[in-house]
Amino acid sequence: MKGLYVTSFSTKKYKKLLKLSFSLGLFYSLFFSSPLFSNELPDLGNSASAILSPAQEYELGLSIMKELHQAQILSQDMYVKEYVQGLGYRLLAQQGQAQGDYQFFVVQDNTINAFALPGGFVGINTGLILASDSESELAGVIAHEVAHVQQKHMARMYEHMGRLRLSTIAGMIVAGLLATQNTQAASGAMAATLAGSQQALINYTREHEKEADAMGIVALTKAGFDPMGMPSFFHRMSQEVRYYGNHLPEYLLTHPLTESRLLAAQTRASSFPYKQIPDSLQYHLIQARILNDTFATPQEAAAYFAKKLERGNYRSRLGTLYGYVLSLIQAGRPIEAKPYLDELIQHSPTQLLFQLAYAQIDLATHHPNKALARLAIALQDHPNNFPLTYTYCEWLIKWGESEKAIILLKQLISQKPVNHPILWNQLSNAYAQAKNPIQAHLAQAQYLKSQGDFTGAATQLRLAKKMGSLTAQEKRQIESELRELQGKAKKII
Repeated sequence: MKGLYVTSFSTKKYKKLLKLSFSLGLFYSLFFSSPLFSNELPDLGNSASAILSPAQEYELGLSIMKELHQAQILSQDMYVKEYVQGLGYRLLAQQGQAQGDYQFFVVQDNTINAFALPGGFVGINTGLILASDSESELAGVIAHEVAHVQQKHMARMYEHMGRLRLSTIAGMIVAGLLATQNTQAASGAMAATLAGSQQALINYTREHEKEADAMGIVALTKAGFDPMGMPSFFHRMSQEVRYYGNHLPEYLLTHPLTESRLLAAQTRASSFPYKQIPDSLQYHLIQARILNDTFATPQEAAAYFAKKLERGNYRSRLGTLYGYVLSLIQAGRPIEAKPYLDELIQHSPTQLLFQLAYAQIDLATHHPNKALARLAIALQDHPNNFPLTYTYCEWLIKWGESEKAIILLKQLISQKPVNHPILWNQLSNAYAQAKNPIQAHLAQAQYLKSQGDFTGAATQLRLAKKMGSLTAQEKRQIESELRELQGKAKKII
């Protein structure tokens, strides 16, 4: 689907998880009337009020994120997400953009794609991270998607196609119904709905792509990346077209790449002084983590990395070595992994991922107290680090030290309440283990609200309200939050 720069929903995963699939080559006008997202979408009005306000964009994006969470296609690797988010924030920092206005996330999908949703939500497929040949290429894709958000392409496209909205609603509903039975029939219904208006929309989106390229290249340069990273990635994608035949990578289906666009990007990037920008170690380590998870078994992953190391066929020895260590630990061979991890530690003693791997070896060799102590020390080197704190608290809860977890989680939530809502879910688990059901319900309500699940959040608040031991302050908090939810979705109260 190509709705509102929702440029990749893995078709295979949606057939399996949602039984609903959208054709990736279709256009923005399909999106707003999709029955998949009809439950709690904001009221966008009729075609006369076609321009989306920032609040409407955010609510729309949040509703889509809710569906993505429910489809279970988002990466659960906190370290990968934190890395991608760090790249995004680095780009934003040089443009005077507030970090809180954007949320970067990773989709667990081997297809090569990236997309921006309304409201500043930017997603990157794991397949694209692996397909990038440099950190500047990956940053270039993120910069391109951020530019779509900055230039209000979502709202502008909605304004452009507003007069088509009523005609697409019926077609989309039919297509959605057909999709549950026959994907090809659904695609045909969508295409028929757009008859007579496709070419105008294609031209419009190509202009958006060029505009996002130009802005993204400037952002790359300001952030200290190689501006050629963006056209370099585009060029490789265009060169690989001949090998795909009728099965183009989704990035090309959803980001129209013409010769004029490629030339414009290359010209724009070459206007900046050349400067060789080395990849960070973190880039190679994150690629290794993702690659390790693509194999059917840890044994296959270990064999792959071992062969790479033996032949010297790699771009980063440290990254490949780290991938080998992870695969050995997961394959139940932690003792074999330790000498290789020692080599990594000698190179970068304070590298968080290496310290985490040591703690994983401690757990695998039945030394949980040693593992917890190691993570506690690592937190001193990386204070308030989100994924490390999450892992540490997860292990604390598992090993019966929930009170420590509660203190750390509340501290981190107070600093990052928006970008890491999953912390509320973990805090709920910690309170539940600590036998504090009221706070467990309240924390779970915060988590569900952050995911756009207002019905679920209200249910959690009502469960807490039924507890007989509520304090006056807790009662006021619950009533206040229920009124807030009523304003967001009146039908759930």
